Amino acid sequence: MNLEKCVGGTLASGGDVPVPDDRVVLSVYAVWHPSSSRSEQLARGLFKAVCANPEVPASRGLGIPVRFRTAISSASLPAPVPFSVAQHTAVFVFSDDLLVAEHRWRSFADALARSAGEGDVVVPVALTRPENLSHELGQLQAIRLHEVSEPDQSAVLLNRVMHDLCRLLDPAAAKVKVFLSHAKHDGLDITRTVQRHLHEEAGIDEFFDATDIPDGTRFAEFIKTSAGSVPALLAVQTDSYASREWCRLEVLEAKRRRVPIVVLAAVENRETRSFPYMGNVPVVRWRGEASLAAVVAALLGEVLRNRYFPLRVRAISKHHAIGELDQVLAYPPELLTVLAYRADLREKGQTLVRYIYPDPPLGSEELQFLRELDPDVEPITPTLLQAT
Repeated sequence: MNLEKCVGGTLASGGDVPVPDDRVVLSVYAVWHPSSSRSEQLARGLFKAVCANPEVPASRGLGIPVRFRTAISSASLPAPVPFSVAQHTAVFVFSDDLLVAEHRWRSFADALARSAGEGDVVVPVALTRPENLSHELGQLQAIRLHEVSEPDQSAVLLNRVMHDLCRLLDPAAAKVKVFLSHAKHDGLDITRTVQRHLHEEAGIDEFFDATDIPDGTRFAEFIKTSAGSVPALLAVQTDSYASREWCRLEVLEAKRRRVPIVVLAAVENRETRSFPYMGNVPVVRWRGEASLAAVVAALLGEVLRNRYFPLRVRAISKHHAIGELDQVLAYPPELLTVLAYRADLREKGQTLVRYIYPDPPLGSEELQFLRELDPDVEPITPTLLQAT
């Protein structure tokens, strides 16, 4: 996988960059029968995870458009899905006994499957046995929720949805792989628990340094290379984590190379000094195996954000003055990244124009602090850009 393509960098890198397609990068649709309260509940959970949480308007969601397709009653049908409007369209059809039992709704679902283009995907979410699905949907790989207990259905659904969207945005990418950064002194047991879950339950490949470092390799150089060459890094923050040189190095290398980071907070007693560069990232509190679903959701969400946001900026660049030296970040700028990117450009004899990062905008107190230290810094989000 080309990490520079997935996680940002300058908007363009030379004459070989194609002309931007100014259509919406990705649109997600959820389809369900109007009498199915369970399907509606799952669809609204999908909206919160993939687009934004309407109950917390200032939360930093993924910002991927999610639209609903249902009806007032089963006597009518939803509006069709306009597949050609977006570069990629993903349709998740919640297929339960109610939907598959009605001929008109089965036909509507089959029409969706036939209408999908080359860059689109229609995914049945099977809340009934797969053999009950409509003809066209029955030929597609389904998310089989009928085999999952109801309390676990939402977590399994979101795991599969995130995977599907990651692959849709970058079909050539390998499976999502996670670097497990941990202190062996007190983080090994937790990390092994996470490793088993990622591999056996979540379908994520994990990089575990105890077994994956080749014999005879210089450890420091390998960490610098590997921590920056996988889609995500999970930092298992135990009491001794911040005191370990290699753990700190792994986090710094991941940030320098714009690899998304998730912190699994597992401090039991105290840290003598917290590592200052572990901020500005999602944090999940470790509460035993009950935390594993949240860990997976955070990791997949950050990988998806890093694949989606640079593509979104490229799509809107045709209508707004976005230049080659604008830095596209999949997360808000911070002092470490501001200084590192400016130093990289200075070595090339270039001058930074702006940092473009996802909505919502930073608070005024953060912006003021950044500008006090660097008056030339200009962080901006797509919403602010489109308002200018």
